[in-house]
Parts: sequence; C-alpha cells; structure tokens
Amino acid sequence: MKKLLGILVLGLLISSNAHSLSKDKLAELVSEANTRGAAGLIYDYCMNEDAFLEILYSKNCKCAIKVGKAKTGGAAGMVAELCGL
Repeated sequence: MKKLLGILVLGLLISSNAHSLSKDKLAELVSEANTRGAAGLIYDYCMNEDAFLEILYSKNCKCAIKVGKAKTGGAAGMVAELCGL
C-alpha cells in the first residue's frame, strides 16, 4: 500500500500539470507589465512554467518579467536585447 501511494504522489509531482502556472497567476504577471510588448513576452515565455515559486521560473520567464518592469518601450527593448529574448 505504501508503494502504491508513493507512486501516485511521485506521479503527481512529476506530471507537467501538477505545478503549472495558473491562469490567474499568469494574468497577474501580464497585468503588471508596463508596455504591451512586455505583456506579450511575459505571456509567451511564462505560459508553460512548471515552477510553483517565482524564484524557480526559467531564465527566459524571469527575463520577460524584468522587461515588464521597464517603464518605456525603448527601455523594454533594451532589457529584452540584453537578456537575449
């Protein structure tokens, strides 16, 4: 019984939808973007994140969030270029 329960828990943790970013959290990240282009980048790069903490997001998603914090389109473009997006 313990093995079966362990396998079920492990399978739940490994499956891609177990900790995927919820639509609400994604919408929150996108709404915090200061430019439309940055909002699109956040949506594109953070849509399939499997991490449950922001510190565990992928490099590209973290970079897109940084782009979203830029106040102007030019600054957002420079941050995106520096990150390699």
